[in-house]
Amino acid sequence: MRYVLQAAFSALYFLLMAATFNSLGQVLPFIVADLHFSWAQAGMGFTLLGTACGAASLLPAATIRRWGVAVTLVLGAVQLIAGFTALAMMQGVGAYVVGTFLLGMGFCFCGTIPAVHVIGHAFERRRATAIGLYFTAGNLGAVFGPLLFYGVHTATGDWRLYWLLCAGAALVVGGFAALVSRRDEVLRGRAALSDEEASPAAGWTVRRAMTTWQFWMVVAAYTGCLLINTTIHSFAYQHLLERAVSPGMATMVISAAAMVAAGAAALAGLAGQRFDPRQLTIVALVTLALSSAALVLPTNWASLTLFALCFGVGLGASTVSTTLLLREWFGGLASLELYSVMTVVSTAAALGPSVGGRLYDTIGSFAPSLLGQAGVAAVLAMGVAMMRQPGARPEAVGAGVGAIEEAT
Repeated sequence: MRYVLQAAFSALYFLLMAATFNSLGQVLPFIVADLHFSWAQAGMGFTLLGTACGAASLLPAATIRRWGVAVTLVLGAVQLIAGFTALAMMQGVGAYVVGTFLLGMGFCFCGTIPAVHVIGHAFERRRATAIGLYFTAGNLGAVFGPLLFYGVHTATGDWRLYWLLCAGAALVVGGFAALVSRRDEVLRGRAALSDEEASPAAGWTVRRAMTTWQFWMVVAAYTGCLLINTTIHSFAYQHLLERAVSPGMATMVISAAAMVAAGAAALAGLAGQRFDPRQLTIVALVTLALSSAALVLPTNWASLTLFALCFGVGLGASTVSTTLLLREWFGGLASLELYSVMTVVSTAAALGPSVGGRLYDTIGSFAPSLLGQAGVAAVLAMGVAMMRQPGARPEAVGAGVGAIEEAT
């Protein structure tokens, strides 16, 4: 049954990565042209998408503890369907804002929070590998999402049809994941946590973990990775077009980076069984910084290749490494709430597209925001390099509503 769970959540994450952050950047130039948006307004949609995804992250934890994962997934699927439909039917900024906000909420309810919780408990001894495969599926979605939009738009000339196809996919895949979840008690928070109780880090509670600077350093690293991920997906396509790269080539470069990310996530999962996830996090931050800087270099095959390789490696490793680092250092007793808190704080990364869009409207270039976020990632890499695992706390308390109350 656990392999069916893995497949269901992987398919859902494939859809989420294909149809939200990774596709929206491809569609935005056509939306801007047809509906006469400014790039500040276009960037605001990405900001709302990321903000909703992060700010609502404690809600899935609460619904999982109270009603189970199946109900959480149903709520998320409904939000996704409504969001995609709003984008397909929009005629102005209002519907665009509503649509992207709903997609962010749906991503939150159907994405990594329930999946990491379920997979972490379903796979006891191969947790790192299973989580790595889950993120690999998402990165494969990032590969095919832009390609699917390019194919649909090339064939029909209609960007609205793409959003309708995404709404139909959300209905099918979200329904399947919810059905599988309903049939498995692991997804209702009733599984025994004997493997976590045996862990030396099992005694960490949410409140005690949040008193350590190491927890906040992990959160900052995750936020920095997400900042570069979100901003590059917002503007890289338009940035490359303005540097005389053809639409087909720009799509190929971005999809190639996502393909590299898929392989990097799988390798990071395998490496996580043997190596310190802190080292993987440093690699992720450094390569993401290089990828952002590469976009400012003169555009040629060398710089495009550097961007695709570094962005792919950093993106693929970052999601796996920070997830494993958080769980390894603070245990699984309150991992659902700690992961949710980390996701809430990482909402700050959603400011990247909004700031980048305003800078572009003012000075006509995305280069300042790309270089600025590269510097942020480099500083965070040095901070993670100085970090050491906090001493494990012996106290153990039951996870559940009490843990959520501590987080809030």
